[in-house]
Amino acid sequence: MENVHNWPMPVVVTNDEAQSFVVVRSSLEAAAYLLEFWPKQHGDAFFNAIRICADALDGDVEDEDVRDAFLAAAYDANIAITVH
Repeated sequence: MENVHNWPMPVVVTNDEAQSFVVVRSSLEAAAYLLEFWPKQHGDAFFNAIRICADALDGDVEDEDVRDAFLAAAYDANIAITVH
């Protein structure tokens, strides 16, 4: 996975159920969070974010596009985020 780079501005995702937060710093971390912890694993924004993560890991998409798709999926799922 030579195409994994840390994002210049990480995203902090709040998990209200677990009363915790997770810092997502890369396309790989975004893909893992979407697949393992995302509460609303359906909808166009979710599947778009998954697709873009996969494309980024293949080197076909810029990290900023992944971050934008991840943020859009969070907005769609009403997940609280903080952008740094």
